[in-house]
Amino acid sequence: MAEQLAQLLRQEKAYDVILTRDSDVFVPLEDRSRLANEAGADLFISLHCNYSRSHAVNGFEIYFLSEKASDPEAELVARFENESLKFENGRSGAPEDNIEALTILSELERMEFINQASELGGFIAREMSARVKIENRGLKQAAFYVLRGTRSPALLIEMGYISNSRDAALLSQAKVRNRIVDGIYAGVLKYAKRKGW
Repeated sequence: MAEQLAQLLRQEKAYDVILTRDSDVFVPLEDRSRLANEAGADLFISLHCNYSRSHAVNGFEIYFLSEKASDPEAELVARFENESLKFENGRSGAPEDNIEALTILSELERMEFINQASELGGFIAREMSARVKIENRGLKQAAFYVLRGTRSPALLIEMGYISNSRDAALLSQAKVRNRIVDGIYAGVLKYAKRKGW
């Protein structure tokens, strides 16, 4: 889906799109944000499928950075996504282990990126809701490690729950995946238009 989104954006001829990987290999969270920063990215979007122990939980959610989660469930999702840190060169998995990313930005810049990410997330959420019959669980905030190090507006999009049979069935359909990608694409275009890009 990331490759589809990249292809759509590249067709605009106004965007340089960089993927953090082009094959099914694990890329450490810190390297993902570093790649974006080294490229001078104007936006950072991380695509995921969610999982819950409760098979009843369903829907898509869009997250942007906050040191305090918007709700307990958002905190759990961030903790789950941050778990991969313990497999990265002996890290403990605690986002506080590397606060260098926080000191890179002044507090004003950081707040501006957070505000812009919120705006971008709103556009994408509306466009996805208009295209797919996956419940919109809303725009949320949490301390995702992959978002902390980026020097641009950054989002983590959970496109649906693979632990929910209905979401999983929908995500297995090419037409639904295409609509999700189209929703993200349309949201990015609306944000770009608003920014005058």
